[in-house]
Amino acid sequence: MSHHKSKVVRIQESHQQPRLSPAQKKFNSLIQKIDAQKKILAVWQETLPLCQKEVAENLMPLLETLHEHQVEMVKLVDTLNHTQKFTRSQQDKIASFITGMCEDLIGQGYEDLKPLYNQYSGWDYDDAELEGNEAAGDILKSMFEQEFGVELSDDEFDFSDPKGMADRLAEKVEEQQRLAEEARPKRKKTAKQLAKEAREQEEEANVSKSIQAVYRQLVATLHPDREPDQAERERKTELMKQVTVAYGNKDLLKLLELQLSVEQIDQSKINNIADDRLKHYNKVLQNQLDELQDEVMQLEMDMKEMAQVSPFERLTPARMISLLNQDIVMLRREVTRIQAELTRFQDVKQFKAWLKSYRIPEPEFDPFSYDFPPF
Repeated sequence: MSHHKSKVVRIQESHQQPRLSPAQKKFNSLIQKIDAQKKILAVWQETLPLCQKEVAENLMPLLETLHEHQVEMVKLVDTLNHTQKFTRSQQDKIASFITGMCEDLIGQGYEDLKPLYNQYSGWDYDDAELEGNEAAGDILKSMFEQEFGVELSDDEFDFSDPKGMADRLAEKVEEQQRLAEEARPKRKKTAKQLAKEAREQEEEANVSKSIQAVYRQLVATLHPDREPDQAERERKTELMKQVTVAYGNKDLLKLLELQLSVEQIDQSKINNIADDRLKHYNKVLQNQLDELQDEVMQLEMDMKEMAQVSPFERLTPARMISLLNQDIVMLRREVTRIQAELTRFQDVKQFKAWLKSYRIPEPEFDPFSYDFPPF
C-alpha cells in the first residue's frame, strides 16, 4: 500500500485578509500541536516493538545466564565453606554474601535456594518476608488512610496483592465522594445555571454536527459502490477506511487532510471557514489534542517503568534505546566477570583474597521500595 504525504491544513494570510483572527490563529496553533503530538506518538509506537524485541532476544537471555551463574556461585561458595577452613570474620562475610545473593535470586523465582538462605541468614525466608510485608503494610496503610481519609480493614489492605489493593482503595475513595455528594443539600438550579447548561448542550451538539458534516461530505465523494472503474474503486475503498477510522477517533485534522487530498476543499475554502464553524472546529481540535497528549503521557510513563526511570525524568525514544543498549552491555560485562570469578574461586586462596575486599552491606529497610500500581 502506498503512503502519500498528507497535505498541510493551515489557514493562510491573504490579500483579502492580511491578518488572522484570534480563532484562526488558535486553529493553526491547534493543528500544529496535534501534528507534533502525532509525530511523537508515532515514534514511540515504532520504538516500543523494537525495545520489546531487543529485550526478548538479547537482554532476557543475558539476565537468565547471569542468574544461572549466580546460582552456581552460591553453591560453589557454600561448598567451599563446608570443605575449607575459614576464620569467624570470613564466615560472617560468606554468610552475608550467600544470604544477599539468595535473597535476590529467590525474588527472581529460584525458590529452591530458600533452605540455603535459611541456613546462612538464621531466618526462615517465608517468615521474614511475611514480617517485612506486615511492617511495611502497617506504615503504608496508615499513610493511605491519612492521605485519602478512608479506613481500610486488614482484608482490604492486602500487601501481597498491590494491584487489587489499589483498586479497592480507589473504590473506597469513590464511594466516600459519592456519599459526601449525596449528603449535600440539594439546591434548585437557578435560571442562569439552567441557561448555561442548555448553551453547553447546544454547543456540544453543534461541535458533533461539524465533524459529522465533514465525514458525510467525504463519504458522498468517496463511496466505492458508486465507482465503475475497478482501480478507482480500490483507491476509494482504501480512502474510505481512513475516513472511517478518523471519524471513529474524532480526528478532525485527518478528515480535513483527506478533504484536501481528494480536492474536496482547497486552500481558499480553508482560509474562509465561517467563524461559527471555526469555533466548533477549535473545540474538536482541542479535545483531540488533549486526548493525544494523554496518550503520549501514558505511553511515556509505561516506557519509564520498563526502563526503571524516574517518572520525573525526561525520556525520549532515542534515550530509551540508549538505556536499553547500556543495560545489555552492562549485563554482558557482568556475565563475563562472574564466569571469570567462578573459575578463579576454584582456588581457595583466590577466594580468600577476594573475601578480604568484600564488605558486609549495612541492613536497609525501605517501605517505599515496593512497586504499587497507579490508581
